[in-house]
Parts: sequence; structure tokens; C-alpha cells
Amino acid sequence: MSGLKDEVEQFLYREARLMDENRYSDWLDLFADPCTYWIPSNEEAFDPNLHVSILYADRRILESFVKRLIDGKAFAQSPPSRLRRMVSNIEINATESIDVRANFLITEVRKHVQRLHAGSSEYRLARETDGFRIAFKKVTLLGLNEHQDNVTFLL
Repeated sequence: MSGLKDEVEQFLYREARLMDENRYSDWLDLFADPCTYWIPSNEEAFDPNLHVSILYADRRILESFVKRLIDGKAFAQSPPSRLRRMVSNIEINATESIDVRANFLITEVRKHVQRLHAGSSEYRLARETDGFRIAFKKVTLLGLNEHQDNVTFLL
């Protein structure tokens, strides 16, 4: 498993770096088609089809979100936040699929204010000829039951 562990860790570190560098097109290329990207709101384990989420997106919605960021039409990110992510505690369960859990800490600096965002991510990765693609990603913020300032960048 150490070969798979190294591959998965490098993949997650690359995803974090691409987001930190605002390389959204390259980040989007990490996703499968179809895919699901979910950020729950208020409760960790509920049905996103029946409850409000911070974001519940398929590939088409992600593409639209990324286009707005690239074109400068995401006005809440003008100027863009400066970001750094730390990814840790990576756990892999590779049975029928490659399921991964990881913790993260994001430091955001925007308009002279520094904020921290902590949480965990769950992934289902699909192996393709040129590496992994994200088929499913769920981001659970540590303070999801607390007031959330506007999170206008990708988690």
C-alpha cells in the first residue's frame, strides 16, 4: 500500500498547491466527469438533495464557478484571497474504489484580515491512465454549525 499511499498523498498535495496558486483550470482537470463536489451546511451527514449546502455541485457547476474566478466575475474574490493549505492525517481505504480522508487547515489573507478554515475532506478517486481523478469530494468544515463568513474561494 505504500506505493498507493505515496501516489495519493502527492495527488492531494498537488490539488492543494493548484488551489493556493489560483490555477483553477488545472485544478478542475483533477476532477472526473461526472463528479460531485459537496460542502455541507449545518450538519455533517444529511441528504444534500433535501437540505441546503454551502455548495453541492456537479462538473457543470464547477466549470461555471471556475470560469467566474478566472474571468474576474467572482466579485467577492476581487482582489483574490491569498491562501495556503496544509493537508494532513491522510487515510486510504482501497477496496473496490480508492476512498480517502484527510484533514486540512487553510490560512486565508484578504483585505488585511487573516482567517483560518479547518476541516476534513473525503474523496473517492478514480484511477485513469494519466493518474487519479476526483469522482467525489466532500468538504466538512470544523465549524459547520457556527456562523460562516462568506467562503468565496474553493475549499
